[in-house]
Amino acid sequence: MNKTITLSIPMMLAFSATNAFATDVNYYVIAKQAAPFQIEENNTQHSGIVTDIVKKVFENSEYHINYHSYPFNRMITLLEAGGEHNWITYGSPSWGGVQAENLSAEPIYTVKHVLLSSNKNAIEFKNMDDMKDKVVVLLHGFDYPQLVPYISKGEVEELRVKDYQAAFRIIKKLQGDAGFVEMASRIKYNLDKQGLDSKSYKTQSFSKVIPDYPIYLAFDPKMDKTLQTFINQRLEKLRASGDLDSIINKYI
Repeated sequence: MNKTITLSIPMMLAFSATNAFATDVNYYVIAKQAAPFQIEENNTQHSGIVTDIVKKVFENSEYHINYHSYPFNRMITLLEAGGEHNWITYGSPSWGGVQAENLSAEPIYTVKHVLLSSNKNAIEFKNMDDMKDKVVVLLHGFDYPQLVPYISKGEVEELRVKDYQAAFRIIKKLQGDAGFVEMASRIKYNLDKQGLDSKSYKTQSFSKVIPDYPIYLAFDPKMDKTLQTFINQRLEKLRASGDLDSIINKYI
């Protein structure tokens, strides 16, 4: 009797660990820079377009979401090293690397980039010739291959900032000489969040330089196939029901 009990306890523990391993989903959040796609408040409250979609995907299911929040570069380093099992974040084929290696079957949103400048002495943008000898403001951690040739040749000056508040402050200070290149959705959200008047800024399409592109949920390359199928099926239902659009419209 004692021998049977001794053998069954490790087996039960192993089964429990395996079961938890299979049902846990590890969701990676970019700290502070990813709103409205990922919004984190007080290190515990999570929302945003991608986050709400992930929550909806796993609603009333056997899966449990574990949140992992890191600065962008740190997050990428962790994911490139393997990350936690069955991890999820968001990505795009145009980004390359770990955020492009294994994507959801269908996109969740189309990204559009804009050039934001002060409305006083505004930059009139038609092509990159209009940015010659001007400052291009960019967020730390986000790379734009389409801008590299202009920066490398010294045709424009690159200025990196840590957050949106700094970006808005610079283009206001350097009226007519600086433009902030960023996703339209993130600029709109952060202007509203900081209580800034959008009429004080000029927003122009930057699609001639950075074409519009889709973003997807990005998966662990070694993700459990059953889990990945489940996510894709749920995404398809969310799109068909209109829930996907409802989530997006809540933030945009």
